[in-house]
Amino acid sequence: MEIGFCLSTFGTRYIELREAAQQIESLGYASIHVWDHYVAWPDPQESVLEAWTTLAGLAEVTQRLRLGPLVANILNRHPGRLAKVAATLQELSGGRCDLAIGSGSGGEEQESFGITVGDTAERIARFEEALQIIPELWKGKPVMFRGEYYSLTNAICMPAQNPPPRLIGAATLPASARLAGKYADGVNFPWVVNERFPTLFDSLEEGLAESGRYRKGFDVSLHVRWHVLGSDPLQAMNQWKKLGFTRVIIYLSLPFPLAEIETLALALD
Repeated sequence: MEIGFCLSTFGTRYIELREAAQQIESLGYASIHVWDHYVAWPDPQESVLEAWTTLAGLAEVTQRLRLGPLVANILNRHPGRLAKVAATLQELSGGRCDLAIGSGSGGEEQESFGITVGDTAERIARFEEALQIIPELWKGKPVMFRGEYYSLTNAICMPAQNPPPRLIGAATLPASARLAGKYADGVNFPWVVNERFPTLFDSLEEGLAESGRYRKGFDVSLHVRWHVLGSDPLQAMNQWKKLGFTRVIIYLSLPFPLAEIETLALALD
């Protein structure tokens, strides 16, 4: 089972992220991710590093790790701009970009910057339009799109992405799970909604069927906090694998438990 880590950007200096990423890579793990937030909580005065700038830096100091946000909030950027940003990270990293996107939540963070959040139905609709727009732009041909929230007229994103970044749909609701299955290359479920997993997996299967695809070869990742691994991480991972997950992404806050993740690597070897 692939294992990656999501590193906190709240109150974190880049030098700490760089050190953690390089050690994680040296231990043979699969990926590094960061949150897509502009403002920290519960203390908005705490410093925050911007996700894509941070990922560009980490691309320069790693050689093998896959990199990406977990997850990019579609409310923060127009999907055309997001497609271009991800394409640039794909170039900088030598093809290691994972673009995970989510519909966002009704947050004060966006509203404080004048971004209209909308209700759940609107956010899901924007999410669906973004899942259609982004991979089309990566083909390097002019894109025409008329949606309820986004319109493109001969929009183009050059160069064509070959291969393109892996597009992952984040889901906490059945509607977003279905859309991930219909349009994306993978799905990410957070552990905090584990009681919904049966329904989410059913909706994922529905979306895959709509696009004529099957679970085999489809990326299914789980986002958990470090403490969720408990005293027997191997048993936890085996249980998650039985549920249908192909990889796990473990969230780490400061201070990063670098000694513990080395111990975990040895146990998994």
